[in-house]
Amino acid sequence: MDRTLPQCAALAELDFDALVQAEQLPLVRLASRLTWDAEEARDLVQAALTDAYARRSELRDPSRAAPWLRKILVRRTLNHLRRKRRWAALRTLLDLESDFAAPPEDALLRSQHLTQIKQAVTLLPAGQATAFTLRYLEGLSLDECGDAMGIDRGTVRVHLYRALCKLRAQGVLPDAEEKP
Repeated sequence: MDRTLPQCAALAELDFDALVQAEQLPLVRLASRLTWDAEEARDLVQAALTDAYARRSELRDPSRAAPWLRKILVRRTLNHLRRKRRWAALRTLLDLESDFAAPPEDALLRSQHLTQIKQAVTLLPAGQATAFTLRYLEGLSLDECGDAMGIDRGTVRVHLYRALCKLRAQGVLPDAEEKP
């Protein structure tokens, strides 16, 4: 019974509508950078918000609501990207037409360099792509990346190191002695 009282107090403090209003645009931006598809991003954010609403009783500290939403979105997006990659591999094996048609993208994504990064990041494994996106495109700290991905800081660093090595080998990023 002691456990339900703090939950009820936390839920009373959490205004879910205000939270969605404040966090929806940053979540869409994050999902867009993870998927590189604005339409998929909006769908994933809506699904993540639905999940969050259903699981709102799990949130212990309303001040941690934004990272909690980000974590739900990242997990949903990772699962989506894994399923999409499996389907793309199956289509390739079966010699079906590739479904990688480029959607219309906003002005930021039209630059040549970001297009190269986009192509290179989509070829990375999901964990590496997510870590790279959260750290370098979203500007999150290593701890925030780990929190969003549900892994520890050291694992984030490993994902980042491998992603940076692959991106440098492809010529997308300049050679540098930068640690993740």
